[in-house]
Amino acid sequence: MENLQVLLPGWETVRCIGSGSSGKVYELRKKDEYGGDFHSALKVISIPSTQKEYEEMESTMSEFAMRSKLRDKVEEISGEYRLMGVLRGHPNIVNCEDQMIIPHESDLGWDIYIRMELLTSLPDYVRENGMTVSEVIRLGIDICSALELCRQNNIIHRDIKPQNIFVSKYGGFKLGDFGVAKVSKINDRADMVGTYSYMAPEVYKGNAYDDRVDIYSLGMVLYWLLNGRKGPFLPHDGMPTSVQLADAQLLRYRGEPLPPPLNGNQTLKNLVLKATAYDSANRFLSPTEMKQALILAASGQSPVEAPKPDFDSDATVREEFPRREPIKQAQTPPPVQEKPKPQPKKPEPPKKEKEKSDSKTMSQFVIAISVTVIAIIAAVLIFLGISKGWFSSDPSDDPDPTESTKPTPTATVEPTKKPEITSVVVSSPRLIMTEGDSATLTVSCMPEPESAADMPEYVWKSSDSSVATVDDRGNVEAISEGTATIMVYVKDKMELHDECMVIVEAPVVTELKIETMPTKTVYTVGEELDTTGLVLRAYYNNGTAERITNPEEYTATCDMNGFGSKTVTVTYGGQTAEYTIRISIFGQLD
Repeated sequence: MENLQVLLPGWETVRCIGSGSSGKVYELRKKDEYGGDFHSALKVISIPSTQKEYEEMESTMSEFAMRSKLRDKVEEISGEYRLMGVLRGHPNIVNCEDQMIIPHESDLGWDIYIRMELLTSLPDYVRENGMTVSEVIRLGIDICSALELCRQNNIIHRDIKPQNIFVSKYGGFKLGDFGVAKVSKINDRADMVGTYSYMAPEVYKGNAYDDRVDIYSLGMVLYWLLNGRKGPFLPHDGMPTSVQLADAQLLRYRGEPLPPPLNGNQTLKNLVLKATAYDSANRFLSPTEMKQALILAASGQSPVEAPKPDFDSDATVREEFPRREPIKQAQTPPPVQEKPKPQPKKPEPPKKEKEKSDSKTMSQFVIAISVTVIAIIAAVLIFLGISKGWFSSDPSDDPDPTESTKPTPTATVEPTKKPEITSVVVSSPRLIMTEGDSATLTVSCMPEPESAADMPEYVWKSSDSSVATVDDRGNVEAISEGTATIMVYVKDKMELHDECMVIVEAPVVTELKIETMPTKTVYTVGEELDTTGLVLRAYYNNGTAERITNPEEYTATCDMNGFGSKTVTVTYGGQTAEYTIRISIFGQLD
C-alpha cells in the first residue's frame, strides 16, 4: 500500500481486515483539520492475482491475447462496482464510495481499488455477540428489503451467504459483494455460480432459474443462524467431518426434506422451510412476500399463505377442454328410435360376397403371374452365375473382380450415427490434499468416442478457489485448509457433469531439527531457561520446510534443578527436538 497517499490523499492504512483469492481488504482512516475521524474499507484486487498466474499466461499466450483476457477480467470485476452504484443509497445495501483502476507500470496487469463503508461481517458479528431470534428475523427483513431493490433492477445476487452480509455500527444488516451478481431477465440461461452450502438446487443442477434462488440462499442463512451455525443434516455436537459435510450437501440437492432448525417458534421454522423448499414453485414468490411473513412472525402472528396466481386455473382448464352439457331427451327426434332403417339393406350381403369373390379371383391371378415372372428371372440369374463363375470360391476365376464385388441395392450400408453422450465420470470422487499439493483429475464419458476428434470439450470449475483451484486440463492446486468441490461438465451441456470433493488439510510437521543452538547453553543454579538465538527447522509432509525463530511458536521445557548436564525438549507442531545444557555453580566461565 505504498501508493495509498497518491491514490487517496489523507487516508492511512489501519490494518488488513482479510484476504482471499479475490484480493485483500484494508481498514482506512482519515482525520480532517476539524477533528473529524472517518473510517472506510478498501478492497484491492490485482489482475492477474499472482506472479505465478502471470508467468503461466505469458508462456502460453501472445501479448495481444493476454492483454485481451486480462482486460475482460477487469471489466468483469468493475461490473460489481457498477451494480452497487445502481443500488447506491439503499440502507440495506453496502455503499460503494469510490473506484479506481490503475494499470501496472512494469507488466500487463491492473490493480482495482474499491472504497466502501466500513462494516462488520456477519460471521465476525455472530462470533463476538451471538444473535437472538428477534435479530435473526430482523436480518431476514433487512435483506428482503435489499432483494426488493434488486428485483426492481432485474438483478439476481446469486451468492447470498453469511460472509456477504454485513452489520453496521447501528445494528442494521446490509447485503454486499455483488461480484457474481448479474443483470438478468427472469428465467434466463442457467449459469452455475455461488457457494455450494447456500446454493439453490436448480442452480446446482444447471437448470434455468429466477430470483427465487436468492430467497433460497437467504433461507439457508436464516437456517444456519437458527440451527447453531450449522446447515441441515449435520450433527449438532462437535465439528462435522468433511465426509459429513459432503453427505449433507448431497442429501439437500437430492431433494430430501430439510429437518426444522433447532431454534425459533413453529411459525418461524415453517417460514424458513418454505423459503428453502426444494421446488422453487413452493417458495415465497417474491422478497416482498417473504418480508411480510417475517414481519408477521416478529409480531407473533402466523404468516399469510402464499398468494394464488393471478389467473384462475379452473378457467384455464375449461378453456382448453370445454365441458359438454348433457343432451336432453326431448331434443332427440322420436323417429330415430322407432323406425329401423338398416333392415331394408339386409339383402345386399350376397352382392358383397360376389364382389369379394371376384376380387379374390383377380388377386390369385396376379399372384400366379408374379410367381412365374420371379421364377424366370431366378433361372436367368442362376444360368448367368454358373457361366460367369459367380459361385466359384476361387477369386482368380472371377474375370472382373470389380463386377463381382458390386453390392446389390439391398446391401447398401447407412452411415453410422455418432452416439449421444449420456454421462461423464471424473477419475476420483474425493481428493484429500495438503496445502501446496497438486493433483490431476481426468474425465471419461459414456459411451466412449470412437476417435480423439469426437472427444467433447470439458469445462472445469471450483466452488471455492481460495481452497483449491483447477485449470482447463483438470490440474488441481491445494491453496488453503478447507473443502471445495471441483465440477467438470461438457461445454454447453451442464446437465452432463460430475464432481470431486477436495479436502485440503494444513501441512503436518513430520520432523523437527535444531538448526542453530541458542546463545546460552551454560547456566548458574537458579537461572531460568533462555532460548534466545535458537533456530528450528520444521519439515512438513508436503515436502516443504520452514525455519522457526519465534519463541512464541514453540515450547521448551527443562528441569533446571540440580547440577550437571540437562536435556532441553523443544516441541513444535507435535514433533520434538532436544539439545543439552549444563548447570554449574559458577555458570559460564570466560
